Amino acid sequence: MEELKIEVLNLMAKNRVDALIYPQQKCLVLPIGATFQKDRNGNIAPARGIPAIVVPAGFSTPTDDAPIGVPVGMELLGRPWREPQLLMFAYGFEQASHARRPPRLEPAVTSKGN
Repeated sequence: MEELKIEVLNLMAKNRVDALIYPQQKCLVLPIGATFQKDRNGNIAPARGIPAIVVPAGFSTPTDDAPIGVPVGMELLGRPWREPQLLMFAYGFEQASHARRPPRLEPAVTSKGN
């Protein structure tokens, strides 16, 4: 695992890249009751001790099971000890993209006593 970390950081330095961006997972979330999720990218950074942050990146195409789609995350991977820069990139993306939407609750939640 250390070899991959060194390779990634060397490529970032050689190409003057401050962050890598990729989908957090290749497949959409599992349905309730499913037990195995393959093709996760979200384990790249923590398994190698490289800082990363996930931001909302939009929604999948709607389906019968998910009529408004499901949230899709984008992971930004940065260089060690550059967390402030990584947070700045994530914040900038969130502010520019407006990709986050609050969940729609079915049925709508109403407060009691009103």
